[in-house]
Amino acid sequence: MVKKSVFPIFILFILVGCASRMKDQMKAYREAYALGDYTKAQKLLEESELKKDQKSLLLWHLESGTVTLAQNNLDEAVIHFQKSLELIDRLFTTKLTSKAASLLINDASDDFYGASYERSYAHYFLAKALYERFLEKGNKLDLQGARGTILAWDSYFSELQRSASRKTLYHTDLMLKVFGAQIHEVSEIRNDNQIALQLYKDALGILEVQGGIFFLFNKNNAEYIKAYEAAIQEGKLPPSKLYEKTLAYEDLRDFLHWKILATTKAVRGPDFQNQVKSLKPKNEIIQKASGTVSNVSVILEEGLIPPKVGKPFNFGLKGAMGAVSNPGARNFIASVGAEALTLFAMNKLGMVPTQKTNPGQFVFAHSVTKLAVHEAAIEFELPMIESSELVQRLELFVLNDKGVIIQKMPLPVISENGDIAKVVLEEDVVSRYTKTGSRVAVRHLMAIVAAMGVYQKLKTGNDGDFLAKTAALATYVGATKGFAVLEKADTRHWTTLPQAIRMTELTLPPGNYKIGLANYSGEEAPKAPTKILGDILVKETGKSLHTFRFSRPN
Repeated sequence: MVKKSVFPIFILFILVGCASRMKDQMKAYREAYALGDYTKAQKLLEESELKKDQKSLLLWHLESGTVTLAQNNLDEAVIHFQKSLELIDRLFTTKLTSKAASLLINDASDDFYGASYERSYAHYFLAKALYERFLEKGNKLDLQGARGTILAWDSYFSELQRSASRKTLYHTDLMLKVFGAQIHEVSEIRNDNQIALQLYKDALGILEVQGGIFFLFNKNNAEYIKAYEAAIQEGKLPPSKLYEKTLAYEDLRDFLHWKILATTKAVRGPDFQNQVKSLKPKNEIIQKASGTVSNVSVILEEGLIPPKVGKPFNFGLKGAMGAVSNPGARNFIASVGAEALTLFAMNKLGMVPTQKTNPGQFVFAHSVTKLAVHEAAIEFELPMIESSELVQRLELFVLNDKGVIIQKMPLPVISENGDIAKVVLEEDVVSRYTKTGSRVAVRHLMAIVAAMGVYQKLKTGNDGDFLAKTAALATYVGATKGFAVLEKADTRHWTTLPQAIRMTELTLPPGNYKIGLANYSGEEAPKAPTKILGDILVKETGKSLHTFRFSRPN
């Protein structure tokens, strides 16, 4: 019979084995999705351990929704994303807040709650799936469902801000405003065009302030983030001089200027010139906004979000000694002294810091690792996002049925989800580091106390030091067996979430067209497409939505 003390460790290793298999399966699924083989991707997902894991039910629905939507299976996609939002509401409102204090959030053995950006984008995908189904079947209930999902998305961010223990940099999203405005433009509800206009203005305001967080829009984003992190706690704005705008910023600003002016012309004609004076847009933007109303939306979901990985962190033992609750252990620490226990851990057990550098690039607080500098330290993991290649500036081409280019324009990035994820997870590290480190360190301290007790009993002069040290080390290793499993970061994530989402609008007469892309060379626009994404059909009436996916395996 397995001893009772060993049984939990045995179970943990079984769980680790399952997690390892799931990780390999999800990697194969991600690769198939990236290559555009959605049938294979869905098959791999259906056969994976994820489907059986009740703790990962939310992740299962998010992934299933994504892959079915990619295959234009709109009914299934809608069901999966509706279930995702139901789970998010239940987990977020009934479990996430209460578990914050216990530090079980995102633990690999706990429920998958999703990071704030993953919970956010479940709303986008449901709204888009409902809107696409409305365009296909004409059921106005789907259109109103899409509108309702946008409103729920906005409410999600309001609730996130109210429930957060600290103000977060990710407190709204450009896609919420831009895609939400598009849904309101076509919702057929009175005054919704007025709402759409305000949403486009809100998006411009977000770009002008929050956009500076991201390197895509701001060459000096590292310094801007430091200033923003301090300013947001005081309800202020960061200095605008730290926002060094990029061409990606200009592309998105021009798009938003156009939409604000075009929507103003449609709903508040007399205000058009006042809006021109306020925005000071380019002349070509004014001319474009003065023309006919757009009737085609093009969305490009580009790449895949970088994988979430476990990053190692150190935490000094001294910082956790006050958190030891066991009376015997507290008395022992008091009798030998914190310095003596620390030196014993370093010299006899070899517990020296291994991670002295800061894994965070800009959000991670500089003071966070101060307890792990040169003292005895334990190591544990927290989830972080891997860095990814910066998305490139792209030109969109529209070709007629004879292959002639009839329109070309920059295709602006609305949302760079890799950057968003990096900000969110690094903020999470800042808020979790001390509490998680203390919890893990206390476990180790109990083992160190036991090991030092063994060492003191066995050491008899210099000749007995080797035997005592060996026994102490064996005691420590035995007591901490399985800790490494418990200290692994939860790296489950929505692996098919796009790295970037781009969007623009077109005005086209009815007919068949091809959509192409090409990279800019510096500031020089390409003259012809290097990749054809696919075909679109523009009908006589109504506004059409066309989504393309442009992924590279990684």
